[in-house]
Amino acid sequence: MTDEYRTLFESWRRERQRPDIQPLHEGFYTSMVAYSTQLREQERTSEKTSVKGRLIEKERDHVDRMLGDLNRLRLKKLVTAELNGAPVEPLNLTAEEKHLQVELRRLLAAHTQGMKQLLMGREPSADAPISIPPPQTPHPQPPSQPPRNEKGEQTLKVVRFTQPLPAIMGTDMKTYGPFKAEDVASLPTQNADNLIRKGIAKLVETEP
Repeated sequence: MTDEYRTLFESWRRERQRPDIQPLHEGFYTSMVAYSTQLREQERTSEKTSVKGRLIEKERDHVDRMLGDLNRLRLKKLVTAELNGAPVEPLNLTAEEKHLQVELRRLLAAHTQGMKQLLMGREPSADAPISIPPPQTPHPQPPSQPPRNEKGEQTLKVVRFTQPLPAIMGTDMKTYGPFKAEDVASLPTQNADNLIRKGIAKLVETEP
């Protein structure tokens, strides 16, 4: 199993298992599209009846299906959150999804204002300014850069898990987990704080 396939599989599995949108590493879709394109090229130049050719075809099929399902899951979660006015963790959205979120808010705001005008017996005006509600966040924005110590290394926190959790991608781009309830682990501070806020883990005091 290649690193790209493992990364995609873990991201797809997390997205299916958790109700909220899960974080993806920067440039995730770009790297996955390049990976899929590479598989297609290998499939094109391989003997289709050979063992290698069949394995490449099967891997490419799985990759395309997981990518499509991952995108649909995240799109559904984002649209549902916007319709319900629920907050979405900005750090968990890709650049493409942030742009989509802005467009969704604009379209929903225009639709809402148009319906209000119709209910008041007025014809909706295409030139009327649209009031877009500000984004809702579940908590104050964390720092743009993960906390680091004097050596420039990301700081860690020790946590104890209160429930099972599949493998996650740390802010240091390393994979952590999966974890079982009562497991203890050291995680990047930003990841640890996020899990503590969600009640998935508790801080373990390590200072005397």
